[in-house]
Amino acid sequence: MDKVFKFYTEDLAVRASFFNSTSLCQEVAQRQGTDPLATIAIGRLLTGTILMASQLWENQSLSVRLEGNGPLGHLYAECSFEGNARCYVSNPQIPPSALSAEKLNLKSAVGEGLLIVGRTLPFQKQPQTGIVPIVSGEISQDLAFYLQQSHQIPSVVSLTVTLNEHGGVKLAGGVLLELIPGAPDSTISTLEQRAKEATPLSKQLLDGASPEEIVREYLHPSPLKCVDHPHSVKFTCRCSMEKVERTLSLMGKGTLSEMVLKGEDIEVKCEFCALKYNVSISKLREILHSKEN
Repeated sequence: MDKVFKFYTEDLAVRASFFNSTSLCQEVAQRQGTDPLATIAIGRLLTGTILMASQLWENQSLSVRLEGNGPLGHLYAECSFEGNARCYVSNPQIPPSALSAEKLNLKSAVGEGLLIVGRTLPFQKQPQTGIVPIVSGEISQDLAFYLQQSHQIPSVVSLTVTLNEHGGVKLAGGVLLELIPGAPDSTISTLEQRAKEATPLSKQLLDGASPEEIVREYLHPSPLKCVDHPHSVKFTCRCSMEKVERTLSLMGKGTLSEMVLKGEDIEVKCEFCALKYNVSISKLREILHSKEN
C-alpha cells in the first residue's frame, strides 16, 4: 500500500487516484512530534500533494505551501513523480492558549492566508508557481479550489487522517478525481453529488476496501481502467552536514562571530526529518575565517 493507485474511466471523462498514507503519516507524526491538530493538517496536506504529484511526469515534482495566520503557522509538503515525499509544519504543537474550545478545529488552526503551489520541471531553474487564497483550511477543498482556479480542472478531493485514542495516526488516505478535458460539464456535478453520498473514506479504509472499491464510490457509472504507477512513495529528506555547513556559511559575519564567541558547539535540527547535526566550535571558526578571507 505504499504506491499510488491510478485509474481512468472508460468513457475518458475522469481520472482518479488513491493513496493509503497511513504508514507515511505515522512516520511524519513520530519524526516531528505533532499534536493532534498538526498531525491531521500535515497528514492531509502531504496526502493531497502526493496524489497531485502522481499525475506529473518523470523528473517533475510538486510542492504545496499553506501560509495561514493560524497558530499552526506555515505547512509545507512536497513530492516528486518518483514518490520522494517530505513535509513540515512550523508549529507542530499548538499551545493550549492559542485556540479556545469553541475554535479547536482545523480551519481555525490553519487560519486565513495563501496556498502556494510550485511545480518543478527538468532544466528549469525556477518552478512554475500558482497562488490562490485559502478558502477552507480543511485542505481538501483548498486543493480542489487551486486546481479549478489555476488549471481550470474541476476536481473532487477527499482526504482523511483518523487518530487513535492516544492522538496517533490510526488511518490516513486520500482520493483525487479530476475531469479529463472534453468531458461533459455535467460529470462534475455527478461527482460532487457522489462525494456527498459516498461512504466516509475513513470507514472504507477501516473496512479494508480495495483501492478500486474506494474510487468507485465517487464515480459515475463507467468501467474503470487501472494505470500502473511505477514508483513507491517514501519519506525522503535531502538534509546533510554539508548542507548545514553551507547554510551557516551564508549567514552574516556578525551572527557567526556571536556563535564563535559563545565558545560552544551548536545543534541544528532538520525541520523535515528532525535529524540533529552537531557543528563543532572549530568548524564554526573555520566557516567564519573563510568569510573573512
